[in-house]
Amino acid sequence: MDLPVNQFKKAILSGKAQIGIWSSLCSAISAEVLADAGFDWVLLDSEHSPNELPIVQNQLDAMLAGTTEPIVRPAWNDTVLIKRFLDVGARTLLIPYVQNVEEAKRAVAATRYPPQGVRGVSGCTRANRYGHNGWLACNPTRRAHPAADNVSQPPHVWLLQRSEHTGSTACARRHRGSA
Repeated sequence: MDLPVNQFKKAILSGKAQIGIWSSLCSAISAEVLADAGFDWVLLDSEHSPNELPIVQNQLDAMLAGTTEPIVRPAWNDTVLIKRFLDVGARTLLIPYVQNVEEAKRAVAATRYPPQGVRGVSGCTRANRYGHNGWLACNPTRRAHPAADNVSQPPHVWLLQRSEHTGSTACARRHRGSA
């Protein structure tokens, strides 16, 4: 069985700019409409909205026939939350409020199976169809804070930052030693 291509990850790896929208609407119907609205990605926010796991799963299902890649933002950098969103089919995550290298490593480890990470395996989730490390994109975010400027980014971790002034989102791959 072929794995579906993560179009967001593919585009970012090729350097192609991505245009997306954030959704806090908590509605499968809204997600389905957004999935065919011409965006490259739709972020389903569960940090600042009442989007809980079953609602996000319904939205992911509704987006399957669309052309947009869903991104899920868990409420926190929590291994259990991350695992559960992956188990219902999330392929790209935006992990909020990552403040240092250790927190970034913990976020990435939650998305990887051993020995690269700590993600567990279950025999009865939709994620087992996709049970491979290579198709996931994990995007730990760093909030603008004076102390954050002194923290070097972990190697090969995507950093997705949102401008508080313009609302625009920028993606960049940070390498060891870059600011």
